[in-house]
Amino acid sequence: FFCFSGDGKIRWSFSLTEAFGRISGYGGRTHTPVVDGDLVILSYLNSSWGDQAPGRHRYFAFDKQTGEVVWVSTPGGPPKDTTYSTPVVVVINGQRLLIGGNADGAIYAMQVRTGEKVWGFRLSKRGINSSVVVKGTKVYAAHSEENVDNSSLGRVVCIDGTGSGDITKTHEVWRFDGCFAGYTSPVVYRDRVYIVDNSANLYGLDAETGEVYWEHSIGTVGKGSPVWADGKLYAQEVNGGFHIVQPG
Repeated sequence: FFCFSGDGKIRWSFSLTEAFGRISGYGGRTHTPVVDGDLVILSYLNSSWGDQAPGRHRYFAFDKQTGEVVWVSTPGGPPKDTTYSTPVVVVINGQRLLIGGNADGAIYAMQVRTGEKVWGFRLSKRGINSSVVVKGTKVYAAHSEENVDNSSLGRVVCIDGTGSGDITKTHEVWRFDGCFAGYTSPVVYRDRVYIVDNSANLYGLDAETGEVYWEHSIGTVGKGSPVWADGKLYAQEVNGGFHIVQPG
């Protein structure tokens, strides 16, 4: 893990494997680093010694100036997959939270300054790859594997982010089952949620109820998250198609 100065010189480096070990899996092992205040936060699957002996998806906060470890958080259980969900930092009811998808298939909220877990929401029987999006106190998340409470595959869910503890059964606002959105993050704009599924179908949903307003195919395979700008959605699919969509 490297920190560079503006002219490309190494400010500090940290050997994650040497310090914390690792659990090897397919593809990459870490998500995009998240910077908040004086912290830079990274997570990946590790197995080390002591209280880190059990293999878990852990979050590591470093001092961004020095690379010194500030805290380590282990919010979830045994990992099911290598995952790539980059967490987000938001303020909900006065608490500054780090919220992200975990390799055990749950969404977790942690105090960003200490790593202490605030709540967890069990969503998938496999790891979460997409990032959550937060608007106000609502947390929007998605996956494309088997759901924890039924045999259907895929779900987009809206979570009330004001709870504490296990909020799986108490703070679900709505769900949209059967949507295989395992890679892309949703876009939330005004009263709509937009998301691309694994087959490159772009959905427009009601942000308050989850009602599907429309579905539009933009290709064959969808992995890139859409972007909202200038009143339009900019969306791409794996096979080289790029679409500018006017929501209606």
